[in-house]
Amino acid sequence: MSNDFRIPATLWYDPQPSSPKFSQAFANLAFTLQPGQSASGPSIALLGVYELGWPYTELYGGQIPKPITVVAIHATSGQVFLSDLNPAIEDEEEDAILPLMSDEDAAGPGPARNALRESGYFNVDLCALLNLPPDQAYYQVFLWLDDLVTPIQTVQVPANPARKGTGQSPYEVKNGDLLAFGASPKSPKAVAGVIRTDLDFQAGKSYRVQGTLPPGALDTPPTGGASGSPVLTVLAFDRQSRLYAWNASTAAYGKMKSSAAPYFNFDPFRLISQPKSPENVYVVTVLGNVRNEVLVIFTDYQRAP
Repeated sequence: MSNDFRIPATLWYDPQPSSPKFSQAFANLAFTLQPGQSASGPSIALLGVYELGWPYTELYGGQIPKPITVVAIHATSGQVFLSDLNPAIEDEEEDAILPLMSDEDAAGPGPARNALRESGYFNVDLCALLNLPPDQAYYQVFLWLDDLVTPIQTVQVPANPARKGTGQSPYEVKNGDLLAFGASPKSPKAVAGVIRTDLDFQAGKSYRVQGTLPPGALDTPPTGGASGSPVLTVLAFDRQSRLYAWNASTAAYGKMKSSAAPYFNFDPFRLISQPKSPENVYVVTVLGNVRNEVLVIFTDYQRAP
């Protein structure tokens, strides 16, 4: 892909020659990454498409694609940089997404699944939207909307002294003993190409996310081309409060490799505060360029039986 591609703004909506094609899937997010030149110098353009039906159209109404979150994880440190598309939209009074429907209402009866579909394009200057640091580095990039998460793409972001990012990203939970390692009777069975995660819980009492790496992950590190060992990063999101939290471990992969046991676990509510009033919490786990399907801690799981 050519570095001659012009990046005209932090966010724009026109389809580009390299934009993904629509798939006619019921719920789909997709993107491509393209090096280019912005007004401040070399950068990376993320060219995205969305095709969304119920419940997303009811949850967010005419606000789509603003709640779609762009995530980039520094491949060496595990630092997480993220933003939804709302802050990039100028000349609008609101500065936060206000969901139109509660999680519990969304779980109830709804319209036919082929109704009220929305689709469109969006493009962002990845470095500007996420305020990335000026150094050249590899990042693992994906899109996230509630229970939807795209495959990860690894990209080398070019150096650009004009970028003013400090490398300190918000929402970090510096909890050194969050992750534990070793097999459990509740550890899920390994599946090729993805991290498996299951919730081990007693409703309203105790919670543990049990994770298993894909087969071969300890033999061939899933780095996506970045140097060094992959970092294990866990992220959580409370949809109605719009709160994120994340924790990264640069030592996790080495611990699992040395014990030849591709298992880990953690308490998600030591990562993100348990909602006082039950709300869906979404958990994403990333190791290099592999991730889980979003694990949802539903409102019903958070109530005492």
